[in-house]
Formats: sequence, structure tokens, C-alpha cells
Amino acid sequence: MAGPMDSVGRAAKANMLLIVECGHCFHVGRFKANDVAQVVGWNKPLETIKFKCKRCSRKDTTVRTQFIDQDHPPKGYIWVLQKFKL
Repeated sequence: MAGPMDSVGRAAKANMLLIVECGHCFHVGRFKANDVAQVVGWNKPLETIKFKCKRCSRKDTTVRTQFIDQDHPPKGYIWVLQKFKL
């Protein structure tokens, strides 16, 4: 058991996904917690992260965590952080 997921860093250490659902159009996005932690910071509380919905452009989203089962990976696309060269 990994304990309560109160920050992005804790979810990243447990190798979890962040499931983001829009409260308006119910669009769902899946992000690796490690990638999100690199952008917003490791100590950022999950409830304070604001995502913008890709479909309706609203910021009325909820974030929950999900363990990644290596034998049965989740269905759907998982967004990953892109490394850019300068």
C-alpha cells in the first residue's frame, strides 16, 4: 500500500496515473504522475492542479489516481511529456 496520495510526487513514486475528468463534458485524460510532477512540481497537492479540457477548454476538472497494473495496462491513450531539443 502506498498510503494516501496527497501530492503529485507521492503518486509519481508509486508509479501511478493521474486520471483527469472534465466536469462539464466528461472528457477523460490520462497522464503519468511522473511527467506531471516534472511540470508542476513534486510537492503540488493533487486537488490544486488545474488542467484545461482539450475538448471544451474549461478548467472544471477533477483529478484522481490509478495504479498501473503491468499485466493489464489501462485502455486508452496516456499522455507523456515530450522532450524538446533546443
